[in-house]
Amino acid sequence: MCGRYVPPNEAAIERYWRIDRRNWPGFIKNGFIMAAFNVAPTTQVPILVQAHDGAIELIGARWGLIPAWWKDDKLPALTFNARSEEAAGKPTWRQSMRSMRCLMPARGWYEWCESEPVRSESGRTVRQPYFISDPAQEVIAFAGLWSVWERPGASPIISCALLSREAAPSIAAIHHRMPVVLRPEHYAAWLSSSTSAQEVEAMVANCEQQFEGYRVSTKVNNVRNDSEELLERVAAPLEVGSGTK
Repeated sequence: MCGRYVPPNEAAIERYWRIDRRNWPGFIKNGFIMAAFNVAPTTQVPILVQAHDGAIELIGARWGLIPAWWKDDKLPALTFNARSEEAAGKPTWRQSMRSMRCLMPARGWYEWCESEPVRSESGRTVRQPYFISDPAQEVIAFAGLWSVWERPGASPIISCALLSREAAPSIAAIHHRMPVVLRPEHYAAWLSSSTSAQEVEAMVANCEQQFEGYRVSTKVNNVRNDSEELLERVAAPLEVGSGTK
């Protein structure tokens, strides 16, 4: 399950895609637009969608999908990842999988290796975090789903989720799941509501497979830590129980 990732800045997104309309203010912190290096679920993130007139729009969406049919005041939990193997049949994802697909621009994502217990800065035993990316591409795109939740007497909420699948062999030793990272030649078809279910399934099956992962600091475990130093490589730690923190 991918629960943290690093999006590109808006300039990088605009270098990579032809964008017709923009409604994404950026990551605003203390009144300033900042880069983000540790995005967690429920954060507003940039997505690309295709409007009814065919225009490509860059908009902000809550990472954690709220289905259009949702009735409760309490928002659904754990809807930031959708398993690609079951998304077409599950009520939470079905409508979006059929006709509301989006791209979630990214530089890469974090994953935690279950087989590498390490000591955190506080001395707790935790899993070793890795940063995973495609070193050949500055920007990648997760296959995403989006939704618009209309609330009586309130503004609608745009939300999104990324599709996940079995990990590629290149990173399977780190974690058994990964986001579906689309090939660039599939971007247009993924966004189009006229793309058939069979074509969508084929794009997921033939997504990108070549990634590189390296160890990063356990500082990434705390979502309040959000700086470029989180992307720095760290040396392989000594095993837990060696007497060294």
